[in-house]
Amino acid sequence: MIILCLSKNNRNSIYALLGILEVYGYYLEKDVFIYDFNSKNTKLKITKNQKHYFLFSFVTKDAEENYNELKKLKSIYKKSVFICGGPHPTGAPKDCLNKGFDIVIQGEAENIINNILNSANLKICKSSKFVDLNSFPPFPLKDPHYSLYIEISRGCPHNCYFCQVTKIFGSKPRHRSIENIVKYCEILIKNNLTDLRFVSSNAFSYGSANGIHINYIALENLLKSLHKITKGKGRIFFGSFPSEVRPEFVNEDTISLIKKYCSNKNIMIGGQSGSEKVLKKINRNHTVEDIINASKISLKYGLLPNIDIISGFPFETENDVNKTIKLCENLIDMGCKIHIHKFNPLPGTQFEQLSQIEFLPQLKNFLNKCIGKGRVYGKIN
Repeated sequence: MIILCLSKNNRNSIYALLGILEVYGYYLEKDVFIYDFNSKNTKLKITKNQKHYFLFSFVTKDAEENYNELKKLKSIYKKSVFICGGPHPTGAPKDCLNKGFDIVIQGEAENIINNILNSANLKICKSSKFVDLNSFPPFPLKDPHYSLYIEISRGCPHNCYFCQVTKIFGSKPRHRSIENIVKYCEILIKNNLTDLRFVSSNAFSYGSANGIHINYIALENLLKSLHKITKGKGRIFFGSFPSEVRPEFVNEDTISLIKKYCSNKNIMIGGQSGSEKVLKKINRNHTVEDIINASKISLKYGLLPNIDIISGFPFETENDVNKTIKLCENLIDMGCKIHIHKFNPLPGTQFEQLSQIEFLPQLKNFLNKCIGKGRVYGKIN
């Protein structure tokens, strides 16, 4: 039996795993069981003295919770094999082995998961080639209701120093084909899952060969094809949660495509800082002016910009923070909302050795005041 360990923050990964396992002939309820270890209503009905495969997927902030669950399960299912993958195991494989996992998958699992389930004496496993997204469904076809979003692209050339995406998926973008995306969206609509949402590190880079230059033809062809199958039947949400767009990709042409074909009323824009010095230090490769321009264009077309901002970098000065506050004040006055994040040093990134620091008092005061007015959201403490 394969047990997929579900938690409150890995649902999309676990549902995608269901689709991957179906490709290799493993099916839910027959060979695969979902165990929600945050729910008191989920019980494991498996034999304790047999060999089972427990699969975990988690990010760094959830690592301790998963380690605790691993310890509990290993004490009960002593003959089983415990496997982990996802962003944290990819960046810190030895830490995961030291905490008790038997096998760690680094990077993408699709091409190697079947070999892992049929092999012995493996420890750290990594695929020798990147995955072709068209070769795997984004959700289980046996039950499409196990679907949240459709992943349309992987890989990012920008290599922001705080982010794991380039380290996990590489710098060259790969895209699910329009035909493939439409096929799976039609399946969702047929199953009354009519709000279509997509996963991409930068939604407006869809179809781009290098992820730097916009492929307007591919982007419009995708949205036009989706609009055709959803007309009167569903809604398209693009460039909004769970994806975002880079500010330099926001222009009259890209935003007009959203207004023409999509249903979202907001757009997620990765701004990150109001300090040019910080933007260079974190390798964002865009300017503060790009953030302001992207917000103005979005508002002009009736889309509410939600601007991601990160603070708590140990190299941030008081002057840098004050510039970020000033940018946020300007954006809020324009009509934007701010999505605040605290810097978290992630394993495998250029910033993994940096320390996390508290927000400066003036930033905390500003954020608390704006949260009360509904203009800021996110975790402050």
